[in-house]
Amino acid sequence: MIQIPPLTEQLLAELGEELGGCDFTSEDQQRFLSATESCDVQAAPGNGKTTLLVAKLALLSRSWTSRKRGVCVISHTNAAREEIEKKLATHSLASAFLAYPHFIGTVTGFIDRFVALPYLRGLGWGVQRIDDDVFGAIGGSRWRSKPALVTYSEINKGINKRRLEEFVRKLELSEEFVCEAEIPPQRLKVSARAGQPSPQRPTGQALEELKAEITNDGFYRFGDMTALAQQAITRFPEIIQRVRARFPLVLLDEAQDTNGAQLALVNQLFAEGVAYQRLGDQNQTLYEDDDLTPDDYWRAAEDAIPLNKTRRFGTDIASFASRLTVRAPQIIEGVEDAPSRRSLILFDRNSIAGVLPAYAGEVRAYWGQDPGAHLDIRAVASRHNPAAAGRGDWPKTLIDYCPQYRSGRGRQSRPDTLCSVLRQAAILHASHGSPAEIADLMMSGLVILLRHHGVKDERGELATKRSISSILQRRDPKLQLKIRRLMRDRVVLGASAWNEDDWSQLRDELKSLLGMDALSDAARQYLEFVGHGATAAQGERASTVFIHEGMEIKLGSIHSVKGRTVDSILVVETEVWRGTSRDQQAMDLATVLPHAFGLENKDFSANAAQLAAATNVFVAVTRPRKVLCCAMRKIAASDELVAAARAQGWNIIDLTLL
Repeated sequence: MIQIPPLTEQLLAELGEELGGCDFTSEDQQRFLSATESCDVQAAPGNGKTTLLVAKLALLSRSWTSRKRGVCVISHTNAAREEIEKKLATHSLASAFLAYPHFIGTVTGFIDRFVALPYLRGLGWGVQRIDDDVFGAIGGSRWRSKPALVTYSEINKGINKRRLEEFVRKLELSEEFVCEAEIPPQRLKVSARAGQPSPQRPTGQALEELKAEITNDGFYRFGDMTALAQQAITRFPEIIQRVRARFPLVLLDEAQDTNGAQLALVNQLFAEGVAYQRLGDQNQTLYEDDDLTPDDYWRAAEDAIPLNKTRRFGTDIASFASRLTVRAPQIIEGVEDAPSRRSLILFDRNSIAGVLPAYAGEVRAYWGQDPGAHLDIRAVASRHNPAAAGRGDWPKTLIDYCPQYRSGRGRQSRPDTLCSVLRQAAILHASHGSPAEIADLMMSGLVILLRHHGVKDERGELATKRSISSILQRRDPKLQLKIRRLMRDRVVLGASAWNEDDWSQLRDELKSLLGMDALSDAARQYLEFVGHGATAAQGERASTVFIHEGMEIKLGSIHSVKGRTVDSILVVETEVWRGTSRDQQAMDLATVLPHAFGLENKDFSANAAQLAAATNVFVAVTRPRKVLCCAMRKIAASDELVAAARAQGWNIIDLTLL
C-alpha cells in the first residue's frame, strides 16, 4: 500500500525544486523519506522537519491511488497543522492530501472526530464547550452548592479549600465511568489525583455529582475526550481496526508534546498494522503535567533517525544551544559562516525598565538604525501572566519588564466572565488575529450571557450560537449591528476590558441594548469586572507589543514562539513556578546559564522546576536566525559567568553602570 519511488539524484533534485529549492541529499533525511515502516525521528530545532514531512507526502503523491484509505498527519498545535497545510497547498500533487480520505489536524481533533465525539453522541450527551479553563471556571463557581464540599473546604484552616479548588478545576472523567445512553448521569467517576477524597466518602461523591452536572450542561475538559475515546475502544475494539484500515500511514508531528493518556491512546490505536512514524525533539518538551511521570512522555527509540543539522542559525548559537539538550543530548550542527550577534544584558531593580530599550539597541547594532518592519523581533519569558506578589523571587513575569503587557489568558483570567472573554478578543486584535475569530469569540461570550439570563429562542430553548442572530433580530432588526459597533469601539479600539470605570460604562450600555433591567444572579456574576491583570489608569490599554523609536518588539511567553523561526529574540529572566516549596521554584536564566556557558555540568533531571527552566531556555534560544539576547539580574551573574560569556563572543551590556 505504501510505495515510495527510488530516491534517485534526479528525483531528489525535482523534489527540492518543487519545495522551493530545498536540499534532501542528507543520508538521514533520505532514511526518513524512504521509510515505509514504523520509526522515530529526533530532530534538532530548525532542521526543516516540517518541510521534510511535506516532502514525504510529495513523494507519496506520485503513487497514492486509493480513494478510501489515506495518510493521517497529526500534530499537537493548530500552528503546526496550519504550516503543513500551507506547504501542501502550494504543491500540485501533494495538495490532494488536504482532502478525503486523508486527515491533517491536531491530536485532539483526531481523537474527537474519529472516536470521542461519535461515542459521546451515542451516549446522548451534548457539547457546549471543550476547554480546560472554562470547565475550571464553571466548577469554581458551582462547588459551593454541594454541602459536603463546603464542609470539606472549611477544615484545616483554609488548606483544604485550596486543595478542593484544584481538584474541582481538574475534575476529569475516568475511562471507567459508568452511565446509560440517553439518561443524564447523576454521578460520574473521575480520575483519582493525589490527596483527592475517595468516592466512598461524601466529599468524593459530591465531586462526582458536580462532574455529572457540568457534563450534563455540555462542558468538558480536553482530557474528558481522551477518557471517552479510551472507553469507546475498550468497549468496541473494532473501532481500532477501522481506524487502522482507514490510515495505513500515520505521521505524528511534535511527538514530544503529546503525552499522558493522550499519547497512550494514540500509541494503542497505531501500535501495529500501520506504519506509525513519530517526529519530534525531546529537548522541546514544554507541555508538562505535574501528575505525569517521565514514562508518560514520548522518548525517541534508540534507533531513532537523527536530524542534527539546523538551517536556522549559525555555529555560534548551535554550540550554545547544544549545551542545553539536557533531555536527549544532541550536538546541533549550525550553518557555516552564518554571522550572529549574542548579548547578555545585566540589570537590577532600578534599571529593569531599560532592558527592552537596550535590546532594541542590540537589534540596531546588527541591522542598522532602521532595521525594517519586515523583521520578526521578539522578547519572551518563561512566565508572562500576572503573578501573586510576596512569594518567590523577582522578577516574576514579563510584566515586570513591561507593565503594560497582558496576554489576556492564563489561569487567573476567569473565563467565566464576559470581561475575560473580551480581553482575549482585544489581545487577538492587537496580535493581528483574524476578524472572524475575534467576532466568533465575542459572540460566544454574548451567547453565554444570554443563557445565564435565561433568554430563549422561538422554540423555548436557551440561546445558542445558531439561534442568537434570530433572538437579537426579534428584539431589534439592527441590534446585532449595534452590539458589534459597541464591541468595536469599546473593546477592540477602546480600553473597556482593562479598566473598571470603562467596563462599567460598557456593561450599562450592553444591558440597555439587551433590555436586561433585572439581572439574574448568574448574569450579574458573568458581567463582573476582573480586577486581576487589569491596567491601572482609565483609558489605558494592555499591549502585546513594545515600541521603541518606531521598532516593534512582540512580547509573549516562550510557549508562544515554539515552532517559529524569528529574526531576533530576547529571553528575559523570570521565575519558573512548580509549587510553594523552594525546591519547586527556579529563576530560569540564573539556573541555566552557568551550565550553558560551560561553568558547570548540571543534572537538571533531578528537579522539575530546573528541568523546566532548561527546556524553556533551550526552546527560546533556538528560535532566532541572527540576534540572541538574554537579560538576567546582575546579582545572579558571577564574574566567572560574565568572563565566560565574553570569551565565547557575547557582548555584555551592564545597565547598572549607566
